[in-house]
Amino acid sequence: MLPCALNGAARCCMERSASGRAFSTVRRFVLGIETSCDETGAAVLDDTGAILGESLHSQKQTHLDAGGIIPPVAQQLHRENISRVVQEALDRSGIEPSELTAVATTVKPGLALSLGIGLDFSRKFVRLHEKPFIPIHHMEAHALTVRMLHPVDFPFLVLLVSGGHSLLALAKGIDEFLLLGQTLDAAAGDTLDKIARRLSLRNHPECSSLSGGQAIELLAKEGDRLAFHFKSPMGQLYDCNFSFAGLRNQVTLAISKKEREEGTLSVPFKQKKQVLFQKLVSCLHKQLP
Repeated sequence: MLPCALNGAARCCMERSASGRAFSTVRRFVLGIETSCDETGAAVLDDTGAILGESLHSQKQTHLDAGGIIPPVAQQLHRENISRVVQEALDRSGIEPSELTAVATTVKPGLALSLGIGLDFSRKFVRLHEKPFIPIHHMEAHALTVRMLHPVDFPFLVLLVSGGHSLLALAKGIDEFLLLGQTLDAAAGDTLDKIARRLSLRNHPECSSLSGGQAIELLAKEGDRLAFHFKSPMGQLYDCNFSFAGLRNQVTLAISKKEREEGTLSVPFKQKKQVLFQKLVSCLHKQLP
């Protein structure tokens, strides 16, 4: 394959067929930008889905130290890093801005302050380089990721569980989704993060660099799921929606009760935290299909 002329939005190449005849092919390249929460990410992909270059700046440790994601802090960190991250992705891909076919950027859902940084940067970028702009719904993008890894045909059922979202949907096509159920209050990830914060798990030596959900999962491995009794949320309802606020309230009440009985720093209570985590994880598994 030999490179030839550049066409502002794509790279033209010469190939030879089995018969020996030469023909031209056009490769298209898209710059993707993601700033929906606490990571500033960029990547350049070609029309086969291959990642040619990527870069990521994570704010994870900053927010762990603060006890949770603080939107203005996340916004400032995105602002400080987005230019560098995008340039690194372009440099690693070997693709010039003039060769891009389009720029695709997350516009919803997510933290408004974080999304705004990616959107503002992208608008300036596409105006400067005269490129089309593609707005991306990042939960739909998550749903389609499996098709980049496995030969999955439409339609397929997809469960999306994250810090801010819990969705069950039927993916009918690239941009066609049927929402079957969603959380009616808090998301599963947010529930775990708040419980971990309530117990100050970031002060636990094994959990200092883990998110709330990761910390609970780690400690739950040593727990006894029969030691606490929590009611499974919405167990009597025959629909596809989720609810986690009630479960979080049950756990919070159990924590407060143990603190009153044994003190916040007692060794027995520290041991029983692992038991509580095992029961919490068990209830979450029952809630999610």
